[in-house]
Amino acid sequence: MEIELNGVGDNPIFLPEFKLTLTGANFQGTPVSLPMDMAGVAVTMVCVLSERRLNRLTNPALSVGLPAFLTKGAGMFSGLMLSQYTADTLIVEQRILSMPASIQSIPAAADQEDFVSMGMNTAIKNGQILDNAYGILGIEFMAAAQGLDFREFKPGRGVSVARDVIRRYVPHLDEDRPLYNDHNAMKTLVKSCEILEEVEKAVGSLE
Repeated sequence: MEIELNGVGDNPIFLPEFKLTLTGANFQGTPVSLPMDMAGVAVTMVCVLSERRLNRLTNPALSVGLPAFLTKGAGMFSGLMLSQYTADTLIVEQRILSMPASIQSIPAAADQEDFVSMGMNTAIKNGQILDNAYGILGIEFMAAAQGLDFREFKPGRGVSVARDVIRRYVPHLDEDRPLYNDHNAMKTLVKSCEILEEVEKAVGSLE
């Protein structure tokens, strides 16, 4: 990607220092659109993993002692059950958007441009995929903090810091409330990288 972004990918090419104009087929964007498609697939895969971890937190058959849907009154309260629905909906949209655009060539300009990379489409849909990812990861973080609230053991330093950061923006879910404000707050928090930055201050670089 860096090679292509720093390369000459225009037509014609203007070399003003030589007073020269070169016409050629240097506009092919496939070397950019292919890795962009793969980047979108990779982000979607990360989010599928996130949702599966969320499922383990909310499913009492898998959560090793946590209450169903991370609520004190399952059956009376919904807890974070509907938050999983939100994450699932976002992932379905990501999967649709993960269909490669780089194979969708439609010839144009009287077939002069007989193969088109559709690179702009990859960029647009990756923006949507990434926006969804912030929301999905935010929901997982919110559920993880809720789960820690039910545990009696003391978590590690980095985990404790992460929970403290989350609790600055989203309070513990004691009784059901509309969660869209919490989801939006968590999405903004994940996008800001504040959780990562605060954890790294406490435990050092995670790279």
